[in-house]
Amino acid sequence: MRIVSWNCSMAYYKKRHLIEALQPDVLILQEVAKKDISSAGHPFAAWTGSNPNKGLGVLGIASARYKVTEFADPNLPWHLPFSVDGLNIVALWAHQLNRELRYVRVTHQIVDRHSGFLSGETALLMGDFNSNSVWDKHHPGRNHSMLVEKLGGLGLSSVYHRTGVTGEGAEPTKTYFHTRNQRFGHHIDYAFLSNGVPADLMVGDSGDWLAHSDHMPLILDIG
Repeated sequence: MRIVSWNCSMAYYKKRHLIEALQPDVLILQEVAKKDISSAGHPFAAWTGSNPNKGLGVLGIASARYKVTEFADPNLPWHLPFSVDGLNIVALWAHQLNRELRYVRVTHQIVDRHSGFLSGETALLMGDFNSNSVWDKHHPGRNHSMLVEKLGGLGLSSVYHRTGVTGEGAEPTKTYFHTRNQRFGHHIDYAFLSNGVPADLMVGDSGDWLAHSDHMPLILDIG
């Protein structure tokens, strides 16, 4: 199964061909319009957000068993829990509700709310986390390193970090470039998958994708 997550920086209808060329079975999209999800014409579609032009969407492209079993609290922007062929997925765009509840702090609460769903035999938390261990000091009590530890307690690990080549906060591969400037890159998009589930993760090359978004797509192949 191939799952692709991409913050498309809006105007998805102009970029759809680019991401579909990656042949995803499931597509997680951040900063996507509700109409682009509802009109896609795929077997499964879901969207959430407060701005109809800029929310979180999921498309199930492959023929599979899709099911929504968990309620997504609208006060925790933005996430979509669903399952596909027995894989429990929480799609994520860690956004900001207010000064206190923002980014990694939101993700902590999302994980707490859906801990049972994510601690199943096969589960995945994937998307734009808007967080990294380098900013731990800005989120005392609910920082990124603590989130990694919390997810580890649920049996989930970052597929990117599984090789042990690099630690949290020292990632040479960047997934986001502020103002699309390659000098200001950060690693803030992740796929946390149940331990023991074989998977490969690729990050889109900035030379190919930076003209279309400040985020690079994550391409996760499971199995």
